Amino acid sequence: MHKFHIRAALMLTGTALALGVQAQTIYRCGNVYSQAPCPGAESLYLNDPRQPAQKQQTDAASEQAARLARSMEQTRIAEENRLLANQQTITATTPGKPEPGPPGPTLLTPKRMQPKHQKPAAFIAEVPGSEKRVVQKKKPRP
Repeated sequence: MHKFHIRAALMLTGTALALGVQAQTIYRCGNVYSQAPCPGAESLYLNDPRQPAQKQQTDAASEQAARLARSMEQTRIAEENRLLANQQTITATTPGKPEPGPPGPTLLTPKRMQPKHQKPAAFIAEVPGSEKRVVQKKKPRP
């Protein structure tokens, strides 16, 4: 039930802002927002703090950005259509080229076997300046 009140309050606030009802006072009664005051209600003033010139400037910039976006979209669509038409004429005029379709069977070549590397002989760390030791292999027991 709590989420419902929050959603209702947000929708009411959004509707009030969208319809230009900002001049009316909205009251907050606990977690509920309404236009009618209730006991212990807080009044909220949702007026736009910008000056009229600032609002007009922002609206004009938004409209200009929207016009630019529409223009860029039209340019992009025209360019895509031109490239598609150009690509179709190239494929239509190329003789002897098979039609594009699902790929046929492919021939796989086996991977070459790499020679196996032998394990290196035992490694013994030596201290510099000491004599080298000769590693003797153990004789197997009879």
